[in-house]
Amino acid sequence: MKLKKLHTLLISSFIPPFLATLFVSVFLFFLVQIVITYLDELIGKGLKTLDLFQLFAYAWTAIIPQCIPLAVLLASIMTFGNLAENYELAAMKSSGLSLFRIMKPLILLIILLGGLTFLFNNFVLPVVHLKSSSLLYDIRQKKPSVNIKEGIFYSGIDNYTIRVGSKSKNKDTLKDVIIYDHSDNNGNTIQNYAKSAKMTTTSDTSNLVIFLFNGNLYETKPNQAGSQKTKALTILNYKRLQVNIELNDFKLKRTDESLFKGHEEMMNIWQIDSVSDSTRRKVASLDKNFYNQSKEYFFARSRFLNPSEKKHPMVMVDSAIKSISSQEDYNRVYEYALNVTRNNIGSIENANHNKKMEIDSLLRFDIEWHKKIVVCFACIVLFFIGAPLGAIIKKGGLGLPVVTAVFFFLAYYILTEAFMALAIEGEIKPWLGLWAPLIIFLPISVFLTYKAAKDSVLFDATTYILFFEKFKRKKLNENSANL
Repeated sequence: MKLKKLHTLLISSFIPPFLATLFVSVFLFFLVQIVITYLDELIGKGLKTLDLFQLFAYAWTAIIPQCIPLAVLLASIMTFGNLAENYELAAMKSSGLSLFRIMKPLILLIILLGGLTFLFNNFVLPVVHLKSSSLLYDIRQKKPSVNIKEGIFYSGIDNYTIRVGSKSKNKDTLKDVIIYDHSDNNGNTIQNYAKSAKMTTTSDTSNLVIFLFNGNLYETKPNQAGSQKTKALTILNYKRLQVNIELNDFKLKRTDESLFKGHEEMMNIWQIDSVSDSTRRKVASLDKNFYNQSKEYFFARSRFLNPSEKKHPMVMVDSAIKSISSQEDYNRVYEYALNVTRNNIGSIENANHNKKMEIDSLLRFDIEWHKKIVVCFACIVLFFIGAPLGAIIKKGGLGLPVVTAVFFFLAYYILTEAFMALAIEGEIKPWLGLWAPLIIFLPISVFLTYKAAKDSVLFDATTYILFFEKFKRKKLNENSANL
C-alpha cells in the first residue's frame, strides 16, 4: 500500500511539469520553425482562417516528437530535485528503498512514453506530414490577395489593370478609378474611368465586385466588315456601373495528396523498408548494367580490330595501329577513337549520376527510418540523466533545474544536428549519424545514475573548496618539513 502511494506521488509529481514543459517547448519550436520561417509566404495571401488553422495544427502536431525528450529531461530534474530539496528522497532511502526502486514507476512510465512516441512517429506523423506538406505547397502556389495601392497601376489580376487615385480613411471608398480591360486579348480596347467606386468580393471570394459611380466607359472594336484598320468607338456615360472580375487564380487550389506520398517523411518504417529494398536492387542492377556495358563496349572498339581474337585489348590496339598504312587511315582511326571516348565518358557520367541519385534517395530513407526510432530511446537516456541530476543538485522549481536541463538538451540537439549533417552528406553511416548522440550520452547517464545511487556530492561546491584547502595545507606542511 505504501509503495502504491509512493508510485502515485512520483507519477503525479512528474506529469504536470512534463506537460507544461512539452507545451512551452512545442510553442517555442513552432514560433521558430513555422511562424518565423514561413511568415513571408503566408502574409498577403488572403488565406481563410480554417486553412491557417489546419496548417498550424499540422505543424504543431509534427513538432511534438522533437520536444518530448526535452520535456522528459526537465520534468525528471524538477521532480527529483523537489524530492531531494524537501528531504523526501532522503526519507525514502532511509526506509530501505534504493534509488532504482524509487525510480521504478517513472522508468516504466518513460518506457511506455517511448513506445507511444514510436507509434505516433510511425502511424500519425506520416499522415500529418503528408497533409501539411500538400497544404503548404498549395499556399506557396497561391497568388497574393488583391492589394491595390494609391496612385500605382495594379496588374496582378489577369487581363485587367487597375489604378486608384486615393482611398478614404476606412478604405471602403475609392476615388479617381481607372480600369483597363484586356480580356478580349486584343489590346487595351475597354477603358473605364470613374470618379468614385466601392470594392468587395462575393461570399465565396471567386469574384471581385467593383461598383463604379459617375464615370465613362470607352470601348473600341472592329467594324462589322472585319477590317482591322477601321474601328468603332462606343462611349457609355453612367452614374452607377457594376464590374465583376473573376478571381479564380487567387483561390487556394488543393493538389492531390497522392503526389506527395513518395517522400520518406510520409511513410512508416515498413513502407520505408520496402522502398529501400527496391532501391538497393535498382542500385545493384545499375552496377551490373554498367559492368556489362564496360565489358562489351568500352574496350578496343574499332573496325580495324578483329572481334574474334581473344587477346588483351592493348595487344589488339597495338596490332591495329601497326596495320595503319596511310595518313587518311590514321585520321579516320583517330576521329573514331575520339568519338568513342567521348561517348564512353558520357555513358560513365550518366551512369554515375543515376547511381548517385538512387544512393542519395536510399540515404534519406535510411535516415528517416532511424529517426522514427531514435527519439524513443532518447527519452529513456535523457531520463537517466535528468533524474540523477535532480537527486544530486537537490534543487527544484524553475531555477537551476531549467538551466541544467537546457544545457544538456542543447548539447544533445547540437550533436544530433552535427552527426545528422554528416550522415546526409554521406560522410558516415545513417545509423551512426542518428545514434551517435545517444552513444555519447549513455555513459554520462550511467555515471550520473551511479553517483546519485551512492549519494555523491558531485555538484556541491563546498566539497571541492574543502578538498583544495586540504590539498593546500598538505603542501604547506610538506614545504615546512623540508625547511
